[in-house]
Amino acid sequence: MSNIPKSLHEFAAGDESDLQIVVPWTGPAIDPETGALREPLPDSYLVATSVGWPKPGNEEIGGELNAAILTELWQRDGLLAATLAISQQSWNAARNLVLWRDKEALDGFLYSEAHLAAARRTKGLMFDWEGTNWTGTSTTELPTFAESRDRLDAARAQGHSKFHSPGRS
Repeated sequence: MSNIPKSLHEFAAGDESDLQIVVPWTGPAIDPETGALREPLPDSYLVATSVGWPKPGNEEIGGELNAAILTELWQRDGLLAATLAISQQSWNAARNLVLWRDKEALDGFLYSEAHLAAARRTKGLMFDWEGTNWTGTSTTELPTFAESRDRLDAARAQGHSKFHSPGRS
């Protein structure tokens, strides 16, 4: 990989025109046959998103950590739905969008032992990563990765991007 970005802003500005969904919307709120919502979402729910740019050569350990995180995710009370995508041309940007019943459900996942253990090990495996969340209000439309990218850009501009790895700007 040549010309590796030197900041979170540079990574976030990467061209993701090749973004591919690797796990389509899945979860209790999603009809597995159609991939659509089973019924309207609650009037208020939490949308969480994060993106990370893995360093090359860590695919095996990254796969193991992702498997542990996903195992925890799929069994969490309060999970409504989740989707995952990767952009190879944007330094293998790995994005997720997850809908939660409420902040308590999200926090239960974020502070679970499986997630914390994987997060601790991930720090040295990534060039950078960031995340944010917001209250969802559309009861009939799922958020998009374009929206999540816009939300991360706005949070970063205000200095509110969560999970940003230390030592980067």
